[in-house]
Amino acid sequence: MQLIECTQCGSNELFEEHSYIVCAYCQSQFAPRAADVVPLRETVIAVHSDIQVLLQKCADDPANRRRYASLILDIDPTNHIAASYLRQKDRI
Repeated sequence: MQLIECTQCGSNELFEEHSYIVCAYCQSQFAPRAADVVPLRETVIAVHSDIQVLLQKCADDPANRRRYASLILDIDPTNHIAASYLRQKDRI
């Protein structure tokens, strides 16, 4: 970011508002240049493998299957397999 202080008053308290850079002290507005804009990074979160691991734990550890199924449903509320583990009766 090139613009690090207000050119009117010298304050370095700048914030973005309605696609302008605004000085918090004197309220001067600046149009951002290409060098002032930080490019957004694309984020990819893959949770499919995490869900598969938790489903395997549901099968391997019946005593804790409700905990694992709840974690799966926190990630993917439409997961029917995890919901079926919650509906199963506990065996004592």
